[in-house]
Amino acid sequence: MDHLTRIRMDLARELLKDQTYKIYEISEMVGYGDSNYFSKQFKRMEGVYPLEFRRLYLGK
Repeated sequence: MDHLTRIRMDLARELLKDQTYKIYEISEMVGYGDSNYFSKQFKRMEGVYPLEFRRLYLGK
């Protein structure tokens, strides 16, 4: 299961770099129906929430 989660998070990281997608859209695109659960999983794997990751990547 962790392998699948890692693949999903890798894709999510790439999608988060594109500001045209909202967090809930990215969560659906990588296979999560619940964006809150996606955010918790992302934090568990990456150490930051998706929105924080996006801000850090974009330098804002």
